Amino acid sequence: MMQLLEFRERVKNFYQRYDVYLIPVMKFIFAFIAFQMINKEIGYDARIKSLPIVLAISLLSAFTPSAIMVLLAAIISVLHVYFISPILSIIVFVIIMILYLLFARYTPKQGYVLLAVPILFLLKIPYVMPILLGLVSTPVAMVPTSCGVIIYFLFQIIKTAVTKEINISIEEIVQLYTHVIDSLTGNRQMIMTIVVFALIIMVTYFIRKMSFDYAYEISILAGGLTTILGFLISYMVLNISNLILGMIFGTIVSIGIVYAIHFFRLTLDYSGVEYAQFEDDIYYYYVKAIPKISVTVPQVNVKRINTRGREFSEPDMDDTGEISDYSPDYESDYDYSDEDDSN
Repeated sequence: MMQLLEFRERVKNFYQRYDVYLIPVMKFIFAFIAFQMINKEIGYDARIKSLPIVLAISLLSAFTPSAIMVLLAAIISVLHVYFISPILSIIVFVIIMILYLLFARYTPKQGYVLLAVPILFLLKIPYVMPILLGLVSTPVAMVPTSCGVIIYFLFQIIKTAVTKEINISIEEIVQLYTHVIDSLTGNRQMIMTIVVFALIIMVTYFIRKMSFDYAYEISILAGGLTTILGFLISYMVLNISNLILGMIFGTIVSIGIVYAIHFFRLTLDYSGVEYAQFEDDIYYYYVKAIPKISVTVPQVNVKRINTRGREFSEPDMDDTGEISDYSPDYESDYDYSDEDDSN
């Protein structure tokens, strides 16, 4: 355990020292993955899929707020659909803009959540996001999470809708519009996924806000259990039992990922819990203080070898940079008697 804590401290120290460079790099990598996911799912325009374009917009996203990244992703999605079906692109544009305005109104700083949910769906571990948000955020995180779920299912609808438009007669336009809207609003799996994700966030959030020991760790397990029970019931209702095994395995993996994130973010020492009571003119306070676990990373002692083959440590320096209380070992071995005799 001590080795893990030392590794954690090294990682945190490295991040704190180079966060100015690491944050843009991580944003660039995330944006690149998100745009590549869009190109994989609905990449109908080869020009937008080209690597220079993806790298350019990923680089732009690395130095702009997450809301700009979401807007760029929306524009790319609409342009891909426009290339194959201009009429369908109008429908998609309206839906995406409604979701974007909803997201921008309530959670403009959580754009990464909206984009991460479809990516995690493709990785078969979408359960990471609601458990993690319940651990580190507030229930308002249900807004970007729900928008991300809708975006994922919208992409699946687009892939089937692009094959339906042959001509651009009024009747076929209406049929295409009806197909997209009905497929989206009548998608019971999408609706139940949104409901279960919201329930996971709420359960995880309220348990981790409680004051008993190991509340954070227990909230992660409670979120995982809620995931399994919630989706187990929904899959049985929808009669899609073939997804149950993958859901259970994905939930277990998600719990492990969230716990690893929690380990690097916050580790508490419950053996050192202290309680305090105090009052002011209005309230009487009961405070429970839990210390964070922190370890000192071992320092490497640098030693030099002098020309006579003797080993000694680096001299101690005071605050002014001067050597203080330093007397090399080899001085005691030098015999000054010969010099005195010669004088």
